[in-house]
Amino acid sequence: MSSEGLRRSTSPLKGLPKARWWGKYVAIEGPGGRRLVVFWRRILAVAATLLLVAYFSCITLLWGYYTVERGVPGVHWADIAMPWRFPRVESALASFHFADAKRLWDKKEYGPAILSARSAVAEDPRNLDARLFLADCWRKAGHFQEAVRVLRTGIEIDAKDARLQTAVIQTCLDTGQFEDLLKVLRQDYPARGVRLLDGPAGAIQLAEVRAVLEISGAAAAEAAAKRYPGLTEIPAATPLLSQIDWELGFKDLALDRLKWARGREPNGPNIQDAYVETLLRMGRTDEAREAALQFLRGFPKLANSQLRVLEAFGSRKGRDNLVWTAQCIQFLAEFRHDPAALGQLASMAASKGWTDLAFLLYQNSLQENLTGFPFAIYYASSLVKAGDMAEADQVWHELSSHNTAQLVPASYVAAMVAWGNGRKSDAAPIVDQIRGETAKDLHRRRMIGDVFRSFGFQELADQLSKP
Repeated sequence: MSSEGLRRSTSPLKGLPKARWWGKYVAIEGPGGRRLVVFWRRILAVAATLLLVAYFSCITLLWGYYTVERGVPGVHWADIAMPWRFPRVESALASFHFADAKRLWDKKEYGPAILSARSAVAEDPRNLDARLFLADCWRKAGHFQEAVRVLRTGIEIDAKDARLQTAVIQTCLDTGQFEDLLKVLRQDYPARGVRLLDGPAGAIQLAEVRAVLEISGAAAAEAAAKRYPGLTEIPAATPLLSQIDWELGFKDLALDRLKWARGREPNGPNIQDAYVETLLRMGRTDEAREAALQFLRGFPKLANSQLRVLEAFGSRKGRDNLVWTAQCIQFLAEFRHDPAALGQLASMAASKGWTDLAFLLYQNSLQENLTGFPFAIYYASSLVKAGDMAEADQVWHELSSHNTAQLVPASYVAAMVAWGNGRKSDAAPIVDQIRGETAKDLHRRRMIGDVFRSFGFQELADQLSKP
């Protein structure tokens, strides 16, 4: 071929589109006379560049949102950009929500505080401080089952954490969630290779025995305690073991246990408290008074020691009334800003029929809220215990006309008021309803039955215990 013909064959053909950055047409022999050649490397390089630009732009926007818009400290751009470092961002967010939750709780904005605490746990489930705080918030708000659920969820994350173990067991004990406690000890922890009950006899084994006692009664609790022989050698276990003895009818044995423990550990407040209580239940009032005063001398600032003195001198006659009045004034002065301690005093006033003290506490509680709950219920209960059924009926009627929802948890008081005023047909459906509500909460049913019996309503207790 001549040089002129070669130049013609290699020169661009007329009619082909202009080449682009992403490809060009080339002439070929055959149909169409041209073929598209795509520059894939260029396209992929541009696409990758755009994706990187978009990715880093989104990261920068997210970083700006966290640091500037929300003011979350500890969030770094690199932590967001590198997926393997993103847990640091979650940890920073959890810390931010946790701090916000504590701030809101201190300001008494309880609802928002719980929401912030829940966000902290959701962001970083391993943040144990946030989890414990959230559980405590639920407990203080009266949502005991939710508090236990939050802690039980933590077991799935780190079952070996000692703080979590202590918190979940103590919360179950303090809130009366004994069925949950047995599940925690017998199912949740063993399923994750942690067998708390296999250790030496101590507080954990004692917690299990306590749960069995509250759910299944003294006989089952005695059988559970026998699985841990070492418990009988621990003074701190004596109050519970003596309670089991008492409920089985071995009253002298119960007192002997407490005497032994009192000698072994004279500075144990729980032992002193149980000892005074047992003496009072046995009718040994003089010994109970002496023991109560000794308890008070050993623990002058303890609410329980002062309450035992009030109970021991509760006849309020002669010298008893002088001691009772002085101690009552001291208690009110020391614990006037402690709702839990005042609640204990109001509960005792209700169980003893001290209507004047219960009314005083009710009036004092009105300064905290407009309805005075739960002290209004304690006042009504004290009237029932004192036998003033007509006044109790009037007070309960006034309360129920304005605060029906708040009286639902104390429907057993309504049953006693109705029964005491001769309206047995009104009381029976209430007891039936309580029996249905407590079908899966035997501990609460047992407590209500004890209230019926202590207030003199054995027939209501019998009706409640029917299958």
